[in-house]
Amino acid sequence: MLNLNQLKKLYIHSPLWIKKLYASIPYEVRNGKDYRKWQLFLAKELNVEEYKLLKIKELVAYAYKNTNYYKHVFDKLDISPYDINSLQDYEKLPLIDKNIVRDNYDDMIVRGYPDKNKFYVTTGGTSGDAMKLLQSKNVWKKELAFVMKYFSQFGYKPSMLKATFRGGIFNHLAEDVYWKYNPIHNEIHFSPFDLHEKTISFYVNELNKHKPRYFHAYPSLLLLLIDQMMNKGLQLNYKVKAVFLISENFSMEDVEKIKSFFKCEISSFYGHTERLVFAPSFDKNVSSYTVDERYGYFELIDASEKCIIQPEERGEIVGSSFDNYAMPLLRYKTNDYTSYIEEGEHKMITKIEGRWNQKYLLGKNGQKVYLTALNMHSDVFKNVIQYQFLQNQLAYVELSIIVNKFFKEDDIKNILRPLKQQVGHVLEFKINIVEKMQLTSRGKFKNLMTSM
Repeated sequence: MLNLNQLKKLYIHSPLWIKKLYASIPYEVRNGKDYRKWQLFLAKELNVEEYKLLKIKELVAYAYKNTNYYKHVFDKLDISPYDINSLQDYEKLPLIDKNIVRDNYDDMIVRGYPDKNKFYVTTGGTSGDAMKLLQSKNVWKKELAFVMKYFSQFGYKPSMLKATFRGGIFNHLAEDVYWKYNPIHNEIHFSPFDLHEKTISFYVNELNKHKPRYFHAYPSLLLLLIDQMMNKGLQLNYKVKAVFLISENFSMEDVEKIKSFFKCEISSFYGHTERLVFAPSFDKNVSSYTVDERYGYFELIDASEKCIIQPEERGEIVGSSFDNYAMPLLRYKTNDYTSYIEEGEHKMITKIEGRWNQKYLLGKNGQKVYLTALNMHSDVFKNVIQYQFLQNQLAYVELSIIVNKFFKEDDIKNILRPLKQQVGHVLEFKINIVEKMQLTSRGKFKNLMTSM
């Protein structure tokens, strides 16, 4: 049986008629019993505090029994997993981060877990330090159920068409076509790499032709779309129902601009590739997120790694996986920062810091190629420790990389290939292997350094 990575690859390389045939299977059916199980779970009334403790105890016992890493950690600290009888007990356990996962990768994988039931993901990295992780396939179905439950509160159903503005590969498109149809998600996926004043009319014509009532987009790309439409005096000839913002920070000015232009509801949710925390926002409080405590265990820690409980105190988000049976993560530091706010009965957090900002490269015609669109979640960076984009002239970018001992000449070709597929028509890339990255005058690392 193929795992999710193999199935995804098979789907991507299938002809459109096969994709449409697969997408014709009802959403609940094609996503299997795990998805339907999570749907039923989300419909239940639940004592969340009892559930959190139950899942923490299950997580600790499972990780100790099935991974070399956690057995070693607990034994070294002379702690039994059965000593964890409260959330306060759990919060005394050591924290982990990307470096610890990277250094102990093999020992953190669950012994003997079937290959067919697990898949790999790669974090994009806000600081250019991508990392590979393993997840059990039930985690993917769980994510789908939580996201669809969130979308449904705005009237969305999987049968409804979406317009999507995010990264992707857009090679082999016909002339004056800057999008592709993705049947499995029932979306028109618009290219972010060709969106400028000479092409904007084609984008708007396609939107007006199909009238997708929901938008799923990076804020920077949606703002670029709006600016280009306003510049050309173009409008949609239908009403948008809701816009879901993803993957980037945004300001309330951005929200007001999007809301004013589309005259619709705006929402977002905080999530990440590690799938430890899920926190949606809603129209009236789009910059505030409600942590869904059924999804994973959420903590906020200060600089001394103590748990924060008071509002308005900035701290780092720490997450723990409730249901990843391939590679459980206990108290993982996300490198994302926020603070609690006092509002409502649920645990709420404010604007997230630490994600990719609205940074962009400039293409040959002045196109803005946003880094979020190049946030490649694949294994091409498996032998790269850190990377950084450098641009000092139009349409030309140097990519500096720090590599590990396994790096080979073919890795350069593997990194350049998706970059050329995505934006090779507007940007030229050169890769330089370096010993250290360029830093700002204050000694800070930025994943994009530019003099333009």
